[in-house]
Amino acid sequence: MMRHGYPSPSGKDAGLSLAKPDLSALIAARICHDLISPLGAIGNGVELLELSKTAAGPELALVHDSVQQAQARIRLFRIAFGSVSADQAIGAEELRAILRDYGAQLRFDLDWTPLQSQPKPMVKLGLLALLCLETVLPHGGVAQCSLSQDGLHFIARTERPKLYEALWQALDGGAPWPDDLRAAHVQFPALAQAVTAEGMALRVRTGTDGVDLQITAD
Repeated sequence: MMRHGYPSPSGKDAGLSLAKPDLSALIAARICHDLISPLGAIGNGVELLELSKTAAGPELALVHDSVQQAQARIRLFRIAFGSVSADQAIGAEELRAILRDYGAQLRFDLDWTPLQSQPKPMVKLGLLALLCLETVLPHGGVAQCSLSQDGLHFIARTERPKLYEALWQALDGGAPWPDDLRAAHVQFPALAQAVTAEGMALRVRTGTDGVDLQITAD
């Protein structure tokens, strides 16, 4: 029975799924989807102003750089925090563009050069891992990623790592998540949940020179 245009709560209507939606992923996807179009329009407007030479100057350059940075982050966040399915893939060229634009904002060198299309669930894990490793390298260094059908391996090296030990221990399953978890560190539990959802295992090693992170078949 339909009431006021909505499906019956019994779930017996044809085609009605009883599976619980991943609301956090859907919210992230909605935010990214709704923001990427206006940011693109702003970017196009800035390019037209630059071509016209009527408003050239440091102010316009600042707007241009800010728009590019926001677009790069949203494209990355859309995959890292959004919903993906096992039958989806991302082309090597598209992923290289995302990593190139995002890497331009980083204070460390990123060595991740995809050579072929990759399953989106694996790319999601890789991008979440990258966001975690970004917290380790605020003073520079290098992050290397090897992504294959068997899993992924990240290595972050720096002379001055900034290690949030409680987060890395919780990510490795050795401790509960801190009660004062900050929004800036949401990528850590998000990565743990995504690894579990894929039926994979995560191992972390921290040291005075950085972090090793591996995600492999369980």
